[in-house]
Amino acid sequence: IPSLSPPPPPPSSQLSSSNRHHHHHRRRTTTTPTTSVSSKARTKMYQARRRVLLNVVLHACDISNPCKRWTLSHEWSNRISKEFFNQGDREREEGLPVSPNMDKATADQCDTSINFIDFIVGPMFAAVRRLLPKTEICVSGLQSNRNVWYQRLEKKNSNSKGVLNEEDAQAHRKKWEARNDAFSEILATARKQADEARPQGSPSPIQTIFSLPASPSHSSRSPSPSSRSGVNEGKSQTHSKRNTTVIKNRK
Repeated sequence: IPSLSPPPPPPSSQLSSSNRHHHHHRRRTTTTPTTSVSSKARTKMYQARRRVLLNVVLHACDISNPCKRWTLSHEWSNRISKEFFNQGDREREEGLPVSPNMDKATADQCDTSINFIDFIVGPMFAAVRRLLPKTEICVSGLQSNRNVWYQRLEKKNSNSKGVLNEEDAQAHRKKWEARNDAFSEILATARKQADEARPQGSPSPIQTIFSLPASPSHSSRSPSPSSRSGVNEGKSQTHSKRNTTVIKNRK
């Protein structure tokens, strides 16, 4: 999200198989089609774009828990937090450094969940929303769940009132106001870009991604319908003449 400082290291196991290539998948959703390519290259390009889209959608599914209905999303968040803390306890027992977000004495589930949404899931689904407008249901769920996590975080902070001095409390409020505004802005921009009216006859986002640029020489080589019919008629006449000659020779 623009204008935000880097977050703490994200939960490793929560992102395990997907975070490694997360930004790679996001960038590839905006790949610009190449022009003036051969027929063989265009076929490969089409296959490559299908693979890109499938990879992007699979990755989005992998990190989609914050987009699901709250009861289900919250349950899995609790299970992941328990897994984190069990790993942190084991690391401490083994004399190893405790991994980020896995120390139950310092980690906060609300804060971790919001960071995961703001810096990983939110930007990813904003990109997917531009490409697949029907994923609005996922974006709406994500926004709703983030609001719940934020309310819980604020409630926790209000219960610990007096721990922070006025200056720190004010800095905390400004930080979260900026975070909330930035998150709302990135989703609003994605919705606007996906939903704005397109000129009549223009392709949908999906069609743009999969469009195969026409080869300049292809149209010159392709015969018109009228010329094709003339060729077919000529072939038919030639075939009839050959049959007549064969019959005469047999006689």
